[in-house]
Amino acid sequence: MYFILVLSICTQLYGNCFPPVSHKEIYNSHFECATSGYKIAEEMMKRMGQDRVNNDRIVIAFNCQPRINI
Repeated sequence: MYFILVLSICTQLYGNCFPPVSHKEIYNSHFECATSGYKIAEEMMKRMGQDRVNNDRIVIAFNCQPRINI
C-alpha cells in the first residue's frame, strides 16, 4: 500500500483553513509519510516566520491517505 501526504494550513485566530494540498511524493509506508509530514510542516512554519505564525496563530495539520494503486 502507498500513501499520499495531504497538508492543511490553518489559522486558529480566524478559525479557518486553506484548502488541503497533496504533496507530490508517494510514500511506501505510513511511517515514511508521517515522518515526512512532520518535517515538511516544520519547514513550512520556518519559511512563514515566527511573526506570521504567532500573529495569525498558524498550525499545519496533515494526514497520510492510503492508496492501493498509484
